[in-house]
Amino acid sequence: MSAYETQQEESNGDELPASARIDVADTGAGLLVFEVDAEYREHLSERVEISKELVGFADVDDWSAIRDALRNRGLGVGAVTNLPVFDLDELRRRGGYAQ
Repeated sequence: MSAYETQQEESNGDELPASARIDVADTGAGLLVFEVDAEYREHLSERVEISKELVGFADVDDWSAIRDALRNRGLGVGAVTNLPVFDLDELRRRGGYAQ
């Protein structure tokens, strides 16, 4: 392993946020998992997304491509070593990913 490769291990104990709405972004090399907050705006008569926080990853094949995807979105690439990797089946059960 070179000095520039990322060491990432599957996370068994981490769970998706219980009360959160989960959204994913497919990068082609894996999924970015976001917790989304929304609130109802009366003047628009609809719910509006007010925040979106990266909470982890799922189904990652290429961590280098994930780092590029984070960089392109203006997010810190350190997240690849600090955030958990969620089980794809758990995302499907929660309705965050339907493929």
